[in-house]
Amino acid sequence: MSLENVESFRRVTAAYNARDLETFIGYHDPGVEFHSAFAGVSGVYHGHEGLRQWHRDLEEAWDGDIRTEAEAYFDLGESTLMVSVLHGRGRHSGMEVAAQDAVLMKWRDGLGVYVKAYASKEEALTDLGLSEDSLEPIDP
Repeated sequence: MSLENVESFRRVTAAYNARDLETFIGYHDPGVEFHSAFAGVSGVYHGHEGLRQWHRDLEEAWDGDIRTEAEAYFDLGESTLMVSVLHGRGRHSGMEVAAQDAVLMKWRDGLGVYVKAYASKEEALTDLGLSEDSLEPIDP
């Protein structure tokens, strides 16, 4: 079990929630491929500049009021899956949102090289060919 990757994911999440963009980016490889599934901000972003653009897009769509609350992490070897609740407020609607999502992060040399966000835990498990019964949750 790669608890080191889980701990790294915790730090990535903390930097994201703190809006510490440069620290958040520092946990990612310069060639990172980031697949976003956030409402209003979906698509593929590449590299550190792609992460900066994703962050600008996210701030625009969600008025800077978005954070994630981890429910569990799952060690998948070279990857870590985080299941969380995404909290936000839409810029135009003003509506508050709380929805479960999942994020997969593949690691190399302690840095995220591939990130894929999913709209739900079920979507992630289906895409990864996993069942919830086969996973052992790690507390956030």
